[in-house]
Amino acid sequence: MAIKKTILAWGRMVRPPIMFLCSFGALVSALNCAAYLDVELSLFQMLMILLVPAFLSTGIMLHNDVPDLESDRINRPHKPLPSGTIKVRTAFITGITLMLLAIVLSLFINIQEEGTLNWNCAILTTILVALGIYYNYRGKYHGIFGHMAVAFGVGAIPYWGGIAAFPHLPVLMLPLGFAIFFQETGREIMVCAGDYQGDLKAGWKTTPVRLGRKRAMVVALLFYLFFIPLFPLPAFDWAGLKVPQIFGAIYLIGGVILASSLFLTWILTYRVVLTKDENKIWKAFERYERTGTRLIIVVFQLFMFIEVFY
Repeated sequence: MAIKKTILAWGRMVRPPIMFLCSFGALVSALNCAAYLDVELSLFQMLMILLVPAFLSTGIMLHNDVPDLESDRINRPHKPLPSGTIKVRTAFITGITLMLLAIVLSLFINIQEEGTLNWNCAILTTILVALGIYYNYRGKYHGIFGHMAVAFGVGAIPYWGGIAAFPHLPVLMLPLGFAIFFQETGREIMVCAGDYQGDLKAGWKTTPVRLGRKRAMVVALLFYLFFIPLFPLPAFDWAGLKVPQIFGAIYLIGGVILASSLFLTWILTYRVVLTKDENKIWKAFERYERTGTRLIIVVFQLFMFIEVFY
């Protein structure tokens, strides 16, 4: 029974949904770049593009739970670390090991095809590790820059996939990464608004704690609005910026669904916030912002995957 409990606890800490979002998002981006350039990725490249983000995201997530203890004891006391199922030191060492492994492996993504090390991808992976550590130990406590650190990491998923496969063409996925940065900054503020009570008691200075929950949600809405004109650029260069037209109509449909769903979840959550019932508010943020928006992003990635074949 104890072994089963430990295995389940590790499964929770690994965050399979986040691992999937990172690995699948990177692969889908690489495949779209390959289709745009009319080349094929090897099985080795695709495997590495799946594996490295899995190690990277898992390492950062394991590391994240260590400084999260104070808030989790209030918000989520049944998680593996606050409940004592997994030792803090074990999670810390495992997280560091996986992050270092991600950096090393990123060097070898193209070694079989080109016989060269992918220094661009390794540098970006190192930057993401540094940002992850910054966020885990400082950024999450200090408002908008912490939210942006997370958003940079999420926006880097498609960008990382592009330079993992094509390190000498760094602009291919830059517009999409930029758009996702704004969308994810808004989402991160919304998630922290759900954690408001625990973060307040833990003394964390997140944007909702600094501004209040309602004002923070308005700020999040502004970032969602910035996403709208940016996401079409990789498929429809309305601004005349000579953005590489990686995607097509299917991607645009997925983007419209994503943007519409973000606003819908915002409205549904804000309506519950007006009730001032903390129990209902907590459940609403968990349902709509933490879980709902994550599912929406998976749907968006599926549209991007379908785009590869058209």
